[in-house]
Amino acid sequence: MGKIVKIFEDEKEKYTGNCYVNTVIFRGRIPQSPKLYGNDTVKFSVQLSGGKDKETGQWRNPTYANIVAFGELGQKILKNYKEHDEIWLTAKYYTNKVDDKFYHGFIAREVITQEDLDRAEQEVKEVLNDYDLPF
Repeated sequence: MGKIVKIFEDEKEKYTGNCYVNTVIFRGRIPQSPKLYGNDTVKFSVQLSGGKDKETGQWRNPTYANIVAFGELGQKILKNYKEHDEIWLTAKYYTNKVDDKFYHGFIAREVITQEDLDRAEQEVKEVLNDYDLPF
């Protein structure tokens, strides 16, 4: 069992979920539509913001994360996401060495949908309504 991670936006909780060892949360765009390999392996990349340079105010070049998804989750991604779509997901980092060559990337664990974010926000509102806060 992993620890619990929470995502906040504008000081409001947007998502709660498990955070396992070597797990990351990505929010980015899919530059090219996911592709199916074999029967149940889906591969795609996520374009991630490089942020703004504090001195120049210019956007830095984006970086990319290579993602692989298997089984039902892979099929869900293949069906629901295409080029230029935004995606939120949790993934596990992996690295393998084959014939003196290293391969690395991320294995998708869960897609965080807008419905998940909306539900988490509603749950927080309901909890806060149960408290008699002094402000």
